[in-house]
Amino acid sequence: MFSHLYSAREAASLLLLAVGACAYPGSPVQSGRPFPTIPSTSRSAAAVIPTAERYIGVKYTWGGNTPSSGFDCSGYVKYVFEKHGVRLPRTSRAQASAGARVPLDFAALRPGDLIMFANPGEAISHVAIYAGDRKILHSSKNGAGVRYDNLMTNRGAWYRQNAVVARRVGTEAMGRGIVRDLVSELRAAGVRVDFPLDLGDFAPRP
Repeated sequence: MFSHLYSAREAASLLLLAVGACAYPGSPVQSGRPFPTIPSTSRSAAAVIPTAERYIGVKYTWGGNTPSSGFDCSGYVKYVFEKHGVRLPRTSRAQASAGARVPLDFAALRPGDLIMFANPGEAISHVAIYAGDRKILHSSKNGAGVRYDNLMTNRGAWYRQNAVVARRVGTEAMGRGIVRDLVSELRAAGVRVDFPLDLGDFAPRP
C-alpha cells in the first residue's frame, strides 16, 4: 500500500485499509499454484507502455473498449494487452486474478504491472497500468480519458490510498491463467455486483 511514503498515522490508516482489503469478500487473493514471476515477464509487460501511450487523449466512455468508442479503465487495459497477444478478462475485478500477484510497493512494481483500486469496503472499480517512476497510465473517469497520473501528487493520493492489489501479466500463457472469478465470489458472498462494468476512479478532477 505504499506505506513507506507516509507519516506513522497515515501508515497505520493504510495498514488498516490493507487488512480490510484482505478481509472483505472482494479481496483478490490468488488460489492454487501461483504463476512464476520471471525476468522475461517484466520485459514483456514493459513492452505495452509505448502501445498504451498511443491512446493518450482518447475520451473516457463507460463500457467503451476501442479508441473510436472511447475506453473505460478495464476496456483500455484489455485493448492494450491484446495488442501484445495477452487476452485479459473484461472487468477490473476479473483482471485482478490474472497473472501473478505483486507487492504494493514501488520497489516491487515494474512497468507494465496492473494496479487495481477500490474504495474501502467496496468492490474493485478501477485498474491502471503502472508506467514506472511512480506514474500510472489509465482511462480515468474523473480525468476525462486516457492519461498519465503521477501517484505523488494531490490527485495521486486517491490512487495511493485505494490501491488494493497489483498483478504482473507478462506472457500470453499468464494472460489466460485466470484462477478465480471474483465477480461470482462477490455475488455468492452477498456483495452487490449487479453493475456490469467498472464504476471508474473517484480521484479528484485534475
